[in-house]
Amino acid sequence: MHSEIVYNIQHGPIWDWKVAMDLFLGGAGVGALLFSISLDEFFEGKYRRICRTAAWLSPILIGLGLLLIMLKMGRPFSAYHTYLNVNLTSPLWWGGIFQPMLVGGGLVYSWLWWKDAQHIGLRRLLGRILIPLTFIVGAYHGLLLAVLGSHPLWNTGPTVIAALLAFATSGIATVMLVHFALMKLAGRLDDEAHVASFLDDLKAVRNTLGGLLAAQLGVLFFWWLSLYTGSLQDQQALRAANESHGPMFWGLGIGLGLILPIAFGLYSMLRGESKHRRTQIYSITVSSLLIVVGAFFFRLALILGGQSPVPVNLTF
Repeated sequence: MHSEIVYNIQHGPIWDWKVAMDLFLGGAGVGALLFSISLDEFFEGKYRRICRTAAWLSPILIGLGLLLIMLKMGRPFSAYHTYLNVNLTSPLWWGGIFQPMLVGGGLVYSWLWWKDAQHIGLRRLLGRILIPLTFIVGAYHGLLLAVLGSHPLWNTGPTVIAALLAFATSGIATVMLVHFALMKLAGRLDDEAHVASFLDDLKAVRNTLGGLLAAQLGVLFFWWLSLYTGSLQDQQALRAANESHGPMFWGLGIGLGLILPIAFGLYSMLRGESKHRRTQIYSITVSSLLIVVGAFFFRLALILGGQSPVPVNLTF
């Protein structure tokens, strides 16, 4: 009697672009919601139109990311089992619970932006309730990778911090891109007085975004340093990821998504923003586009690079 054992092994990475897109869309959606809540809380209606754009954009982005990860995992109609099987130690369970809650809360919050002034108090109360959820879901996108000890590229502390900063920067940049497109369609970019007032008010947002980009760049440096000077396994994982997806990570994720936007912002400031309004608009638009594109490729390179095969150590 002849016996045959067949191993059906998936070739290539198990986590692919769908997971990277979920991290990107979910992170940008969380960042957009926190952006809207923060502006409304601290500036009390000064950025009403931007807040409204961010509010309706957020649940769309988070929902699309959630849909992609459910399709990737398979059997999306069985997602209700997540609520029936509690696992407090699983970041994936936390994401499955809190992401749908954030989508629902974001939809109500967005709806309240279209109501009259008597709903302002209710809207701000809901925003304050949603703030902890935004941080939980934002941290989940980093913890989902960091808890996997078998992948040294992901299993570091800076991974979680970088995820928190990345959702803030990508969220703000996505909102700005969409908002400028809406301003263009409405013809408000042709009104010089309106543009000047809008750009002057936007300085606080741009300074915050620049600071977040610089902080993210610093965290990624420490992430690289921890791997470069770490154990043999860490160094091998870093080397394998650089060989397979280094150009995408360093060129598109870091260079295009972080360094160039910072450079554009500095150039616009040195040239004199108040005297060159068109330059300022182009600078914000191009910088936001670069941040969004770089944010996706950063996550894609991180996901794929973290699954690059490393040498098997046989030293006993």
